[in-house]
Amino acid sequence: MKNKLITLIALAVLIAGMMSLAGCGEKAEEEAKLSGKVKIACLNGPTGMGLVDLMDNEDYGIKVYQAPTDVLPAIIKGDVDFACVPSNLAAVLYNKTKGKVTCVSPMVKGVLHILGNGVEAESLKDLKGKTIVASGQGGTPEYALQVVLEANGLKMGKDVKVEWLANHADVAAKLMKNKGAVAMLPEPFVSTVLTKGKDKVADLFDMNELWSDATSQDFPMGVLIARTEFVTERAEDLKIVLSDIKASIDDVNTASDEVAQKIVDNGFLADPEIAKKAIPNCSLCLYSDEDGGNSLAAGADIMKTFNETMFKASPKSVGGKLPGEDLYLTAYPVVEK
Repeated sequence: MKNKLITLIALAVLIAGMMSLAGCGEKAEEEAKLSGKVKIACLNGPTGMGLVDLMDNEDYGIKVYQAPTDVLPAIIKGDVDFACVPSNLAAVLYNKTKGKVTCVSPMVKGVLHILGNGVEAESLKDLKGKTIVASGQGGTPEYALQVVLEANGLKMGKDVKVEWLANHADVAAKLMKNKGAVAMLPEPFVSTVLTKGKDKVADLFDMNELWSDATSQDFPMGVLIARTEFVTERAEDLKIVLSDIKASIDDVNTASDEVAQKIVDNGFLADPEIAKKAIPNCSLCLYSDEDGGNSLAAGADIMKTFNETMFKASPKSVGGKLPGEDLYLTAYPVVEK
């Protein structure tokens, strides 16, 4: 009888402990909820594609813009909490707002490629005397092209001319139409023209590889920025947001049929098959972990190298001067309890 009583007591203690742990789990789950709705601006391209899992999430208000210039007023006015923008705009906005934005993490790496219609080139030097058709004058594409050309002994405007068009769609159309044309395009346009152009259009150079050769770092094409006020005042929410964005990016990177259909349903591309081909080349990423190669500090190092390289190429590319160290999020803010 005594042994039975001891067994029953032990069982009761075990059950109570399990219930207590379950209660803690429920409490932790409750604490992991956002304190309020989070507004995010993204572009109609890879950055927007990376957020498709959050498009219907009621905790987020995500708006897709067609051009970086459309996003700027929303950021400057503080109408959004986060924005996905071309990488050089992080420094530009930091200088323009006097530190009111924080560079959180690279989000897209190396989506630019140089392609040719019936053109052969083994090295960038083989493009000497040619004209590259491109879009993005005054932004990351222009200055990145300048950097990689100079690293290969070529001067933009002299050894290699650039014809700047209004948008990527016009560049793609001109490349497809004209034999002998050379163009610089980002994904998903690269996958689109390679699919439609079949044998006549070839992928000559990956700008991420060219940038890496020139700087020993990855090429951050798109970046996630946040209002500095959000980072400091909603530090717990910051962790949740980055966790949710990373989960969405990880899912998109699987390039599954379901993901491809989501991309089509949200208007980023018209063909699921092209979406599946484009996703692996979009190099979607998020540096959000506190340890390891994908740490916030590692992402900050990539962005520092990028801004320093851009500044050397042209100070105006980063807003006239190098940003302060406080632009970069190198660790999560300590929350006092």
